[in-house]
Amino acid sequence: MHFPDIRRVAAVTASAALAAVMTLGGAGAAQAAPEQDASGAATASTAKASVSAAAARSGQSVADQASNYWTPERMRTAISADTLVKKADTKSGTALGPTGPARSVPAAAPTVSSNALGKTAAGGGMGTNVNASATVGKVFFYNPANGGNYVCSAGTVNSGSKLLVMSAGHCVHGGAGGQWMQNWVFVPYYNYGSAPYGQWSAKYLTTFNAWINSSDLSRDVSWITVWPNSSNQALVNVVGGNGIMANYPYQQFITILAYPAAPPYDGGWQQYCQGNSYQSGNKMAMNCGFTGGSSGSLWLQGYSDSTTLGNVDGIMSTLDGAGVNRSSYFDTAVWDVYVSVANRT
Repeated sequence: MHFPDIRRVAAVTASAALAAVMTLGGAGAAQAAPEQDASGAATASTAKASVSAAAARSGQSVADQASNYWTPERMRTAISADTLVKKADTKSGTALGPTGPARSVPAAAPTVSSNALGKTAAGGGMGTNVNASATVGKVFFYNPANGGNYVCSAGTVNSGSKLLVMSAGHCVHGGAGGQWMQNWVFVPYYNYGSAPYGQWSAKYLTTFNAWINSSDLSRDVSWITVWPNSSNQALVNVVGGNGIMANYPYQQFITILAYPAAPPYDGGWQQYCQGNSYQSGNKMAMNCGFTGGSSGSLWLQGYSDSTTLGNVDGIMSTLDGAGVNRSSYFDTAVWDVYVSVANRT
């Protein structure tokens, strides 16, 4: 079996009704019964009185509560979230394919001047140079179902709000019988504990009802709207945002940037895999051999080593003992949810 070249990236600076949304509130806030928004999507709101009480007790914003939860020790000991999908439905099912015209939104370069480090190419092997991307980072969250702290990978996506992140569905909700995750933060360009672009706390978590109710791995995708930073800057304006595409062929030349944490990796820095994706049942697949911690990473078509931007055509969902990584196929349903959350602030 051929495995695409995998090496450490050298440090650089740098239909909506199908989905459910969680509005995040204060730490320990009680959850109200789901309501229906105008599109018919279930929206789980946090009880107002409980939010106010939690905020008043701590004297902190919701974003600060999540960010302050993540001490260096908690980040270091967080568990790879791939353990949350081991009991999910792994049957291939009916192959998905284009369910409408090809759709896409272009990537967006950052517009905010920052003290980003210069790009540094990865060394060795086949003469390939791949730079790390400030749009890619680690996700940390608390799972109230078992009291565990978990880690995933994620990345930014260009949208009207400039506040959108994408990851796996199991990185925001535990699936069938599970709960919404809490204290969810995104750390772009995480580098062995360093967070040069800060921590960005989630305001809304969104994923498919098919994942929430049935742990359907063909819908293991999530969208996260984050709060602006303390300077009221939007995430994509600070680090850039990748484009997104749907209803394209399974076969694409893909670059994956991720934070695999299980051996031979340590989760401290971005790793990359490049190669041609292929169809495996109703999933996209690549033989990358990425381990736990890479869940939620972006599968980027047309990745540019100069801009460190690409177009999201998949999200890392699962891995297996043969080194095969898989992603949900991006069809019209994925596109419709993206459109429904693109302008949410």
